[in-house]
Amino acid sequence: MWQGFCRRSSPLLCAGGLAVIIVIVGVLLYHGEPKEHSLKSRLSYENVEDYVINSIEPQNIRQFLRLITQGPHLGGTLEEHALGEWIADTWREQGMDEVHLVPYDVLLSYPSTSKPNLVQLINKDGMVWQSAAKQKPLYAPEEALPELPYTFNGYASPGNVTGDVVFANYGQEQDFEYLAQEGVSIKDKIVIARYGKIFRANIAQMAEDRGAVGLVLFSDPKDYAPRGSDFVYPHSYFMPPSAAPFGTIMLSGGDPLTPFYPAVESAFQIPEEESPIPRIPVQAISYEDAWHILSEMKGAEAPGEWQGGLNVTYRLGPGLRKDGWKVSLEVNNANARATTFNVIGVIKGQVEPDRYVLLGNHYDAWLLGAVDPNSGTAAMLELSRVFLSLQNETGWRPRRSLVFCAWGAEEYGMLGSVEWTEQFGKQLADRAVAYLNVDMAIEGNYTLRTKSAHILTDAVYASAKKVRNPDADEVAAGRPTVYDTWAVRRPDPQRPHLPHLQFIGSGSDYKGFQHNLGIPCMDTRYTHDNVTIGDPMYHTLYETFELVDEVYDRGFHFHTAVTAIWGHLALTLAEAKILPFSLDAYADFIGRAQENIEDDFGSLIASQNISMEYFTDALENFKDSIANFTSSLSDLDLNNPLAVRHVNDQLMMVERAFIDRHGLPGRPEYNHVIAAPSKFDAYGGTAFAGLVDTLAAISEAPEDDQKKLWRTFAHHLAAVTHHMNTAGKVLSDDLW
Repeated sequence: MWQGFCRRSSPLLCAGGLAVIIVIVGVLLYHGEPKEHSLKSRLSYENVEDYVINSIEPQNIRQFLRLITQGPHLGGTLEEHALGEWIADTWREQGMDEVHLVPYDVLLSYPSTSKPNLVQLINKDGMVWQSAAKQKPLYAPEEALPELPYTFNGYASPGNVTGDVVFANYGQEQDFEYLAQEGVSIKDKIVIARYGKIFRANIAQMAEDRGAVGLVLFSDPKDYAPRGSDFVYPHSYFMPPSAAPFGTIMLSGGDPLTPFYPAVESAFQIPEEESPIPRIPVQAISYEDAWHILSEMKGAEAPGEWQGGLNVTYRLGPGLRKDGWKVSLEVNNANARATTFNVIGVIKGQVEPDRYVLLGNHYDAWLLGAVDPNSGTAAMLELSRVFLSLQNETGWRPRRSLVFCAWGAEEYGMLGSVEWTEQFGKQLADRAVAYLNVDMAIEGNYTLRTKSAHILTDAVYASAKKVRNPDADEVAAGRPTVYDTWAVRRPDPQRPHLPHLQFIGSGSDYKGFQHNLGIPCMDTRYTHDNVTIGDPMYHTLYETFELVDEVYDRGFHFHTAVTAIWGHLALTLAEAKILPFSLDAYADFIGRAQENIEDDFGSLIASQNISMEYFTDALENFKDSIANFTSSLSDLDLNNPLAVRHVNDQLMMVERAFIDRHGLPGRPEYNHVIAAPSKFDAYGGTAFAGLVDTLAAISEAPEDDQKKLWRTFAHHLAAVTHHMNTAGKVLSDDLW
């Protein structure tokens, strides 16, 4: 296995050793019998569209995934570097015009190789019970590899703390507020909370801010194994009792030592103690281990909605029932500087080579990563093969450049992609059409799950309508396309005749593009039927090739559908003479968001005599500009390249117009004033997050603190209004 070789060799030697594998895989994947295509020398768009959708080979995706997931490839390690070199060589073999490995020197976090992180129950005589250091192998041979790391959370502070324990449900803001109202203090306590509702880093931050000395996280079987212990991995995709999800607990994105600037050789690095990483120990454990703590807890019985799926009455604490018993949390992580690499492959455009349609997936994984992220990596490698086979066989080139991006160290906090957008932000802000992300191709096989900037709405829907439904039962039920099942199984809550297109939050590599540069983004995958959680095996040892091959996607038909949607959308954006941006859909979304603010906070705002008139007028101005712009397209000379370029530049500027260089209130790392993550959950997206978060804070703040918050609200309201007016202006030729 190439991972073992890499541990004994330099990264460059690893790359050389992988060259042999590349040749073998190349023979398997690229040099078989050529496909017969009745393509004319001068291809129509329909010819190209058909080729991209129908040339994806599921067995190629399967072979890619099998090769990538034979061992761990954690960010910043030799194994990650070796895999990056292999991806680069694969793209060169496929025929990319350019392939680059882009390094960044970043701060990462690793567990000790000799002293595992442990959670223990102790009494005056010593240890009574302790958690598992690693997740136990259950099925796939690679689960037993000795090089797999001890369970840890990225950037969790090293330390050994002992104290009483408090149960904080999902660790949401309202959960901590409930504890406070019930008189349960978490100051100097160890908090135990379950995954499932918000980003784990938000839980850690709120626990630390409230004085907790440590945090223990677990996944409750109520959420992650709802059908009982007989229906878990390896018999299904639900989480087994021994699973303990890894994950970062750094709240910001990018290298923590070089905020707002790329981690290149010339970078200034702030001291680690000033970086935005947590100061308390944090450790994830399995739910079979969590039972040992929860079953011993005393205190008031937790409310009904806090009760989970373990055979125990969940109590708030603080403390344990038996005299002298405490919880001990020992974390032996160490932060270390390491180099991570992005791999960038370019297919140059024929007409507008300086306009980029970007496609990306990260290739680092906490463990084996067969779902997150490498189901997406395998899909991307097959999609690049299809586009380059089309080019090699026919001479076709896209109108605009296609840029394929394999990101390093995403799991720690989107380090590779954020550093890249910081390094090349000026060029990207001027030239990038869109960024299309597939963090993972599948986390189930029930329906499509897509997050998107609303300006891409119609293009996303159109691509989903073009791709055949991989679910034979759904086809038999009269739903022949991916779109058909998506619309039925995941309808929009406000417009049930349409599929649900979710907000772009954070938590993946679109963060730097969407929230800092104003480049419209999309992220898509196939998902399961439980809308309350993500991948049930998320970041665990059991994200194995066998799980994907035998449970999620026999035949890799769902992978193929996601790859086809990804490819079709990229083709649409690369080839359309006029960019297919959905201005009316964007305006409608903004209007609904304004109505929600009025419904939820209208009386509160009115109590301060703050007028919302300019805010609502700005939307009307935006709509008028859209109408005038759309009308002007009827007179556009499509054969005039300067006229076409002019119109497309105006369309590209719309999303950029919503970028505030000062950032959201108190959050300079987020710049998009329309759609951004809430400060209470970095995973989820919120419309007008700066306004809504401030209003929520006002609703809960003591009267003495409200004056300052109202000033913040009024200031940001004026900023949002300005940016909405600007978005209308960029669609006209007028200076003012």
